[in-house]
Amino acid sequence: MSLDFLIIGKPHTKEEKEKFLEIKRNLISEAVLLPSGVAGKPIKTSINKICGVEAAFLKPGKEASRKTPNAYDMYPLVTYGQKEVTPKFSFNDIWEYLLKIFLIHKGTFIKVLVLLYRLCYYQDHHYKNNKWRYSPSDELLKLINDLDTLVLKDGFADKFNEPESLTLLQLLMFVDLLAWNEDVKYHAPKGVPYFKNVSESKTGRTNTVISIISAPLLISGFIEDIVTKTQTGEIINVHLITSVIQKFTRSRGLCVLGDAELQKALAPYLKGGKI
Repeated sequence: MSLDFLIIGKPHTKEEKEKFLEIKRNLISEAVLLPSGVAGKPIKTSINKICGVEAAFLKPGKEASRKTPNAYDMYPLVTYGQKEVTPKFSFNDIWEYLLKIFLIHKGTFIKVLVLLYRLCYYQDHHYKNNKWRYSPSDELLKLINDLDTLVLKDGFADKFNEPESLTLLQLLMFVDLLAWNEDVKYHAPKGVPYFKNVSESKTGRTNTVISIISAPLLISGFIEDIVTKTQTGEIINVHLITSVIQKFTRSRGLCVLGDAELQKALAPYLKGGKI
């Protein structure tokens, strides 16, 4: 089965960059205007529904009550069968989930990271009912479902005793909400979307998703090195893990690999080129 449809490149033409910023502004503006309740009694707004999985926002989120409030903060909510499947999901939970996928099957791990990378630039967002929404094509949705049913479901059950693990579609829909909320946090301080250019707009959605991808990539390299060196009796390269710690320290909690590193790690699915 050809996976050419999975290949992605950053927006590089003027038209592609303008469309990228248009979608970003549109979604930020929409989020700012979503109805809000009060602390302890947020209002739920359904955002998207795919294959029975619902994505929604609860507003206000917890950051709205901080001493220095993020007035438009929202709580990302993903449910299936009336049950929340991502309760208080953190970066740590996402990284753990992705590393488990790596331990199940490396090829699937790479494909999952590419699916996440596509979220950075709205590659699978479409305009419907006057709104931009995550809406993967039929062939992409088939790939997502196949990875779940043919690889991940049994892998999580066999290796981690988790027969009811989060599905890949649920993860993607959650990360889309999380990244959207980060854009609102950094680019709508006065309720109006603002960024000078595409490069500046990396703060928020793009850096959040790239960090979600980068940390497991680096840690998986360390795990792979341990397994290989243990089998051959060679010296384990501890620098691989200390470099991850250093990246987090320098970037205040984010771990963002550069274009060249990502293209090499996620080959052959990422095209070259810089914004």
